[in-house]
Amino acid sequence: MNSIWNKNISLFKKRFPDLSLILEDEINSFESGKTPLPFEIIQAKNGETTALENGVPLHSKYNPSREALQLVSQANEPSAAVFFSCGLGYGPVCFAKKFPSVPLVIVEPDSSRIFAAFSYLDWEIVFSHAQVIFAVGTDTQTAASLLRGYEANAIQFFATSSQTSHAQSYFEELKTLCRRDRQKDEINTNTLEKFGKLWLRNSMRNLHHLDECRGVSDFFKAGGENLPFIILAAGPSLETLLPNLREIKKRAVLVCVDTALHACLRVGVEPDFIVLVDPQYACAMHLEFLSSPSSVLITESAAWPSVFRFKCRQIVLCSSLFPIGRYFEKRLGSKGELGAGGSVATTAWDFARKCGAREIYLAGMDLGFPGRQTHIRGSQFEEKSHRESKRTKTSDTDSTASLLGANPKEAKDYNGRPLLTDTRMSVFAWWFENAVSTAKKDSQFTYTLTPRSLSIPGIEVRTVENLLNAPSREKEKEAFFEKAKHRESEDLQRPSFDSVMHEFSSTMESLLSLAKKGRSLCEKAIQDRSRIPQILGQLSQIDEKILSSDAKDAAALVFPTERQLASLSKEINADPAVRPIYLSRLIYTELEKSIKSYMQYIVS
Repeated sequence: MNSIWNKNISLFKKRFPDLSLILEDEINSFESGKTPLPFEIIQAKNGETTALENGVPLHSKYNPSREALQLVSQANEPSAAVFFSCGLGYGPVCFAKKFPSVPLVIVEPDSSRIFAAFSYLDWEIVFSHAQVIFAVGTDTQTAASLLRGYEANAIQFFATSSQTSHAQSYFEELKTLCRRDRQKDEINTNTLEKFGKLWLRNSMRNLHHLDECRGVSDFFKAGGENLPFIILAAGPSLETLLPNLREIKKRAVLVCVDTALHACLRVGVEPDFIVLVDPQYACAMHLEFLSSPSSVLITESAAWPSVFRFKCRQIVLCSSLFPIGRYFEKRLGSKGELGAGGSVATTAWDFARKCGAREIYLAGMDLGFPGRQTHIRGSQFEEKSHRESKRTKTSDTDSTASLLGANPKEAKDYNGRPLLTDTRMSVFAWWFENAVSTAKKDSQFTYTLTPRSLSIPGIEVRTVENLLNAPSREKEKEAFFEKAKHRESEDLQRPSFDSVMHEFSSTMESLLSLAKKGRSLCEKAIQDRSRIPQILGQLSQIDEKILSSDAKDAAALVFPTERQLASLSKEINADPAVRPIYLSRLIYTELEKSIKSYMQYIVS
């Protein structure tokens, strides 16, 4: 091999020793000449090396370096740069020179192409880059998981069609996964901006329930592996299951999402579990004027306060998704983590999985609109639509808005028939696809009882008759609940709720003091620019104390998102010398506001 190869492969092995061992056979095969070059090497007009594949140039035939510079110049300090393949590597080399501290990720399913590039271009600048990752020979799921460590909306992707054509389906799938992550991040940001204050208010009002209610983890090791679990969602297809629900309950554990409770009670069946984890008042309405004395309600500490007045057998908490709940659980004890895929049905499914269920059945989880219906007849969504119906906004208008409100598109149900769905539901389906695949490795299988639902890879159709022909499991269910009831606490040496509340109050007061001090220093620097260097040092010390605070995440709940901060900072028209001070003042001011939002509930 040539000197460029020797230099590159030596640097590669030094920088990535573990990856080098994994790829050792491929390296040896390429080095010995057993692996042929995947493309043709030619000389560009300016004398640089370039390549052709099937007659198509991978780089400019005139000036590959200049072409790479033009490509990289599109980037503007992204959270990371991701190259989907890279030909001989002109793009990554140029990017590493221009952005030495921005994370750089190179994705290539065919390792021979990376080694071919090592033979013709000097990659030293890439190997010395502060944050470089080679995702070589990995599947799309692994590559996507690597990219989730960066802010999805700020990643700069480089995908030249001629360089990715050798693995087009691979890169198309990876693009889809990355696009879903961007959609998820966008949804999360929108949700935080819209509901952050609601989550704070509910969490603070419900804090005492963290001390009073037991955790859902009581059921995780109670023998659930001996029982099938059925997740009841409120899709229109649930209607087909209702006539047999009473008999099905004798043979399985019924886990009902909040939206489907009304339908269950309509046929005289109280589910074993009801799951409600959304803090919105509209979700609390699903329980309004209802009761289910034999059911266990699974909720979380940020739920609408009226939820805790629901008449049922027992209320248990899952671990909170929100920072204030996490702060208290860290000290009082975890309630039990449940997955959150954006839909209460994902949480219900994960509960069944955490209980050890070998067979999990879905019913009414349509993730689409079979028959152009949005929800099962009699659900709160439908009833609310009828209650609020008027001449200028009929219930039909409301249904149409639901059908068309989130980029509708056509997909297939489990029978292969067309089904109208939308972008939001596609994200939920993707969550299930990944979760079900992971569960299969633990011999936990998911089936659907409603084939008119959106088809999700990995989920098979089972008929209701399969369940009805199974023997009764009532004794096993009784033993399951008894074992959960008598499960002992893992740690009896926890602090009292009052002491944790006092600690939280003191910590928030300390944070408030730091924010005020930081803002005051910024104002002094603005008034006297000669003090900026000295004050910047003091601000750094304040920032370190804030970042080390246990309560900083709680304060972040109602702190502006990056998008909101960017919008606020646009109003700052200061010269570059003092702009950082103005930005710091903005951040300290917003931090003060968020802490005071908590303090009003602590005082009251």
